[in-house]
Amino acid sequence: MTEKATRPIRSDETLLAILEALEARTAPSVSDVATHAGVSKSTAHNHLSTLREHGYVVDGERGYELSLRFLELGESARTNTEIYEVARPHADELSRETGLLVNISVEDRGKGVYLYRTRGDDRIRLSTRAGEVHELHCTATGKAILAHLPKRRVESILDQHGLPKRSENTITERETLHSELAEIRERGYSVDDEEYGQGLRCVGVPVLNGDDAVIGALSASGPATEVVGERLTTELPTHLKQVRNRIELNLRDY
Repeated sequence: MTEKATRPIRSDETLLAILEALEARTAPSVSDVATHAGVSKSTAHNHLSTLREHGYVVDGERGYELSLRFLELGESARTNTEIYEVARPHADELSRETGLLVNISVEDRGKGVYLYRTRGDDRIRLSTRAGEVHELHCTATGKAILAHLPKRRVESILDQHGLPKRSENTITERETLHSELAEIRERGYSVDDEEYGQGLRCVGVPVLNGDDAVIGALSASGPATEVVGERLTTELPTHLKQVRNRIELNLRDY
């Protein structure tokens, strides 16, 4: 569980709230930012001016926006993970071979974060946005990760985030989730059976480091009408495991 600051800095909290306001809204005004952050307009303006001076915010024609400086910071954070640089070319190849959306995901503060997403078939109009955060209990990558985390860590994550319902198929009971995690460990792959969203089915596998600790997961997603039968139960799991094995071998030499 994320540790709380014993003596949080109020100005830092205000600055973070302002950044979140800029992320959540399209080109907000000073008034919009102040309302979102719960501060006065003068305080919001001072923070925005400081951010602009240091290149983190731009004052566009419609309002304030985050600058591309954050893209540089985000790319640095992504590159610093164990898995990204090694797994990315393998994800691209898997996407081309299957025609599906392929995802590389890691756990961060009890949730999943997509480091990389690549789509092999333009007919599949699914998001390829890196950085998206998702719950672990209702995605294939998330369940693959949960299945290989220490039990105490899993319980901590569930205590912190619960089991929110995303669709009619989402698992919302701990006992059911634990049974599924045991099955995942047994068969070696996970399935998101329209649990994150209706119409989407996904197969995932964990990626382990040299110490057999899970450092992320790889998955392939597609329309539920196409990811069925042997493709769901045999072809994709086998293909994903083969690619995962190559990633893990390369990680040892990285």
